[in-house]
Amino acid sequence: MVRSNMKSRIAIPALAAAIVSVTGLMAGPAFAGNATSASSHTVEVAASRSATDVIKTLASEAIVGLTDQSLSNDTRRQNFVALMDRYFAMDVISRFVLGRYWRSISEEELSEFADLLQDYLALNYASQFKDFNGEQFVVGDEKQQNKDTFVNSQFVRPDGPPVSIVWRLREFGDEYKIIDVTVEGLSMGITQRDEFTAVIQQNGGEVSALTENLRAKVGK
Repeated sequence: MVRSNMKSRIAIPALAAAIVSVTGLMAGPAFAGNATSASSHTVEVAASRSATDVIKTLASEAIVGLTDQSLSNDTRRQNFVALMDRYFAMDVISRFVLGRYWRSISEEELSEFADLLQDYLALNYASQFKDFNGEQFVVGDEKQQNKDTFVNSQFVRPDGPPVSIVWRLREFGDEYKIIDVTVEGLSMGITQRDEFTAVIQQNGGEVSALTENLRAKVGK
């Protein structure tokens, strides 16, 4: 359990390094406080691009929206949510982290859960991107496995061994979206599912208990 928690804590700083290092850019102006600007200035993204290209394009948008130290916490969280909405398949992720329990709720309830999940992740992780210290991120090859594409990468730290990061993407229509990130063999999706299903099981198998839990945490 301790090892899993350590890997989870590594994942978000590693992702921050990935976003900066892939593009080779330094922090620039903020999103001007508008969460929707993340998607408005790159409407042509993804069509006919490879999975690796999608990771790089995510990086080019996220650099100004997450790592600029002048951003307020609220703006950083809004930008985090906007990027998740654009680049992550939140419907697929939501069903996965709910395990078998997603089948017991309506589409409307699933949609509400997906929105709360985005807010929850933003609340927990968005602020960590402001602490980027310039570590190196190296993108490797991409491999197709069944209907998914896996993009291999490494997060190289000056004070420790490199961290393996694998991005799992799936093609939806004419674009790829991220459905999981694995850090040192630990799936972030599985980690979140274990946490959430424990809450559901402790409340008689009711997803509504988890939904209320998330709503309270994000203040909705």
